[in-house]
Amino acid sequence: MKLSPLMHALAVACHLALISGLLIFCSGRLALLFGFLLFLPLPGLLRGKERTHAWTSMLISFYCAALASNAYSSSHGRALWFVLASLAALEFAATVLYVRFRAREKIAAA
Repeated sequence: MKLSPLMHALAVACHLALISGLLIFCSGRLALLFGFLLFLPLPGLLRGKERTHAWTSMLISFYCAALASNAYSSSHGRALWFVLASLAALEFAATVLYVRFRAREKIAAA
């Protein structure tokens, strides 16, 4: 059973949900910049490129830390920030696992 298509679908779904969550619920220029910055890896993620998944995991780790710190520091909308931080953490795990499973499948096919 190949797990890389499942991880790819999960990573793309979390990425799209994170983009929409940031653009809908966050206000301010910095939040819009963070939302639009996530559009950069989107073409490579949709195509399933492993290199894009690899560097996106590094990008998402910063988002996860920033969203979690914002959740702890804000008094209003705390649950929303935790949901967005959880989405970022889930996307991080899915992108890393996609690269790992894809590499194992390539080795097994060879």
